[in-house]
Amino acid sequence: MEDREIEYRVRPVTRFIVTRFESVGHPNGRESGGCDSKGEFDNFDTAYQVGYALCRDEHQRLGWPIGDQRIKYPEPLLPRDGAAASEPNLMPMPVA
Repeated sequence: MEDREIEYRVRPVTRFIVTRFESVGHPNGRESGGCDSKGEFDNFDTAYQVGYALCRDEHQRLGWPIGDQRIKYPEPLLPRDGAAASEPNLMPMPVA
C-alpha cells in the first residue's frame, strides 16, 4: 500500500497563491511528488476560502476520516494580537 500525503497551503507572493502539494511513498521505498498552483488572489481571506474549499472537497472525495494526517488544510493567518481568523467557521478540521 502506498504512503500518500496531501497538503494545501496559502502563500503570499505580492498576491496570494493557493498551491496543492502531493507526495507519494511507494512500496519499493521510492517517493514522488508534485506541486500545482490553484490560483492567485488579491487577499488572504479569499485565497484561504478557496484553498479550504478545495481541500475539503478532495478530503470528502477520498473518504478519509476527519483528522486524517494524510491531508493538511491551509492554515489561517493569526492577527498580531493573537485573535482568531476573520472567518472562524473556516478553521481547519480538528484532529480526532
